Amino acid sequence: MVFLIGCLLFIAVSIFVFRQAGAPYAYSRGVALAGGLSVLAVICLGQNYTQSLIPEANDGIGISNQVARWIIGDDRWSKDMFREAFEQSITFTLCLFAAYPVVLWVESRRFKKVKATSRA
Repeated sequence: MVFLIGCLLFIAVSIFVFRQAGAPYAYSRGVALAGGLSVLAVICLGQNYTQSLIPEANDGIGISNQVARWIIGDDRWSKDMFREAFEQSITFTLCLFAAYPVVLWVESRRFKKVKATSRA
């Protein structure tokens, strides 16, 4: 949960800064940042899930990295919970990758309209 809140704040502030700086495609840059952070989450959750499949490595089940701890928390650990978090993270990441070209396309159309209006 801490990771999610931190990422949302970081992305929102980044989009605000991009817009204030006049950078084109601020929203698509925000989606790209979200995609990068989501890939980080997938890697950490995947590593945590595969580590939980080897109980001898941790004297039982445990969180194997700090990012996974920020995402999952400290309550009710199980292999099924780790797998579910990993699978949900993959789904969310794929949705972000699908949304990126759409957001970029919408922004490019809007940017072209603004650019054409300013020339007139």
